[in-house]
Amino acid sequence: MKDTLIAITTYNHSDHTKLLLESIKKIDTTTIDVCIIDNCSTDDTEEVCKQFDVRFIGKEKNVNLTHSINMAYDIFKKSNYTYLAIVNNDILIPAGAIEELKEALSFRPSSVVVPMSTERGCGHNKVQSIDRIYGLDPERENPANYQLVQNQLLEMKEIFRSRKDLYILDPVRMKMFNGFFFMLHKRVSRCERFDGNIFDPSFANIKNEDEFNWKQLLPNNDFPLLCKTSFVYHFKGVTCTPELRF
Repeated sequence: MKDTLIAITTYNHSDHTKLLLESIKKIDTTTIDVCIIDNCSTDDTEEVCKQFDVRFIGKEKNVNLTHSINMAYDIFKKSNYTYLAIVNNDILIPAGAIEELKEALSFRPSSVVVPMSTERGCGHNKVQSIDRIYGLDPERENPANYQLVQNQLLEMKEIFRSRKDLYILDPVRMKMFNGFFFMLHKRVSRCERFDGNIFDPSFANIKNEDEFNWKQLLPNNDFPLLCKTSFVYHFKGVTCTPELRF
């Protein structure tokens, strides 16, 4: 049974979209569906989707990234999926990363979970930076090593577990998160806005990670969870291009 939907937001940069889809192709997709929500790309993004047999959802006009995210959420809440990963197209997902995030959500009843990434990839909140974890390969900034870094994290899992340090549950440090990849559990429906969206449509590309519905989350001790055994490589600065900032 497929319990996870990976929704990729795109606006051109089909070369990065292809790299991402190639990384997904290498992992176990038994429980995963993938779709692309495209913001009127003018390149061959739709053709790339056909090559990888991925569902392509286009728009009639160029809106913004937040609109794409809300579209993904609408598809998710009307489906039978338990997990929704909303991701930029400028990332690489290694084998094991998705499973760790799902395990985190089953361990802790949070609505949102996020992975680690490189220092460069975590511009919004450095708490997610892999450089805060000692002893990993110094070439972790090299995208060619994205699977190696994930493997190293998995090797350290029992150490983290023995220290009761497998996840970061900090309502202060995690009251914002990097938006290049975040996974939602079906529980996130409690954070729906009055208009049925998950994020404020007036935010074009920014503020979403800072202005999440904390009033609904925090009273339940439910805030973004950082999984220290999941890694996603982020090229940074591709998805949010100036053309999308209104």
